[in-house]
Amino acid sequence: MFAAEGYGVIAAESRTKTYIPVVRAMGQSGLGALASGLLSAAATKILAAAGGPAALATLTTLQQLRQVAVVGATGNGQTALVRGASALRGVEQTEYLRTVLCVFGAGTGAVALGMILFQREFATLAGLGVGASYMIPWLAVVVILSSAAVFASALLNSLGAIGRLAGLSVIGSAAMMLGAWPAARAFVEGDGNALVGLLIFASGASCAVALGALLCFRDQLVGWLRGPGRWWDSGAARNFGAMSGALVVSGLAASGTLLTVRGHITAIQGLAVTGQFDAAWGLSMNQVTLVLSSLQTYYLPQLARSRNPAQRDAHISSVLTVTALTAAVAIAAIALLKPWLLTGLYSAAFRPAVAYLRWTLLGDYLKVTSWILSIPILAAGDMKMFLAADLMAYGVFLGVANGLAPAVTAASGAAMAFVAMYAAHLLLCAVYLWRKLRFIPAPSAVAAWIAGFCVVTAASAVTWRQA
Repeated sequence: MFAAEGYGVIAAESRTKTYIPVVRAMGQSGLGALASGLLSAAATKILAAAGGPAALATLTTLQQLRQVAVVGATGNGQTALVRGASALRGVEQTEYLRTVLCVFGAGTGAVALGMILFQREFATLAGLGVGASYMIPWLAVVVILSSAAVFASALLNSLGAIGRLAGLSVIGSAAMMLGAWPAARAFVEGDGNALVGLLIFASGASCAVALGALLCFRDQLVGWLRGPGRWWDSGAARNFGAMSGALVVSGLAASGTLLTVRGHITAIQGLAVTGQFDAAWGLSMNQVTLVLSSLQTYYLPQLARSRNPAQRDAHISSVLTVTALTAAVAIAAIALLKPWLLTGLYSAAFRPAVAYLRWTLLGDYLKVTSWILSIPILAAGDMKMFLAADLMAYGVFLGVANGLAPAVTAASGAAMAFVAMYAAHLLLCAVYLWRKLRFIPAPSAVAAWIAGFCVVTAASAVTWRQA
């Protein structure tokens, strides 16, 4: 009996120890993510108040086009770079990092040149129209700066510089806030390039801080740049390409699907409604980003370093427990306050977005969970399954959004489709982890998830008729 009691105490202590790194990681980067989120919200508020829905919709479109271009420029390889740098050691790690640096440089140069030569096509793709094509060459500068920041951030992540990464996100958001007012006023007065200038300013600040933070690891950098090994290794390129290829398809599908849905909303309901949908989407995404960004610098590298299934399963369960409870509290709070948040963070013109937040907040809880269950697939290197799950989810989003549009509205259909997308993604990831990785969550993780789901559902039901 005493042995059993002793074992129970040891098991409890072991479970507690698995939560400590998760909470520490959330604490180190959570404050930075919170500060970044508040600064981003302030920037959005300033832009919405000074420029209105049209300015917000235009900036959002430029940001999404930038995102698509950076995905192409880097092969969406930030995650692949972090995983490789975390899992490899010695010369193999050095050759991998050098090879990825070459890939990033060549890809960024090709995409930037394409944006300069085919600016009309890029503007049309984004839905800005041919008349706005003059913005695209300047947006290429944003892509170059963003690609450099992505590479530097991935190195900082693999080096465990969680605090510095948090500071990096704060700097970028602070730059957006500082430049939001003059950019919005210039846009209203007819200067479309003002919004691109805002992105250049913010991207440049982030890039400079990221490169500066890397100087704290100068000895490691010198070893990577001057140590033994080749600058191009075909095996490293194949390993990177296997993961990044799937991620770039997933990233382009995500951005392209959202661009398509937003374009449909604009065509049917106009730019003002699109701006309202963007407000709901942005508020929803920002709080999810706040939760997940406090974990992303810890979770994937930790799983990549795991050497046995028991250790891996403990990491997944601890992250699921902590994140489910954190996300439930955040989502419930936003659900209760959503009319006032929309008015306070944007303006009274964005209050109709309450109708879309009813659905996107429900989808947020499913998104957080599906993200937690999809990262082990990534860490295991099963890119076929990872890509299949993502493409299936985006297909559900697009199909449900288009199918519901005639019955409700294009914007409402897109909000409802968000829930369907992540419900499907969560189910597929959960089945895969159970069947292929033999993962069974700890009872405490299951209880935490169910409790969180009940809290989110109750908050949504109580506030469903808010307007």
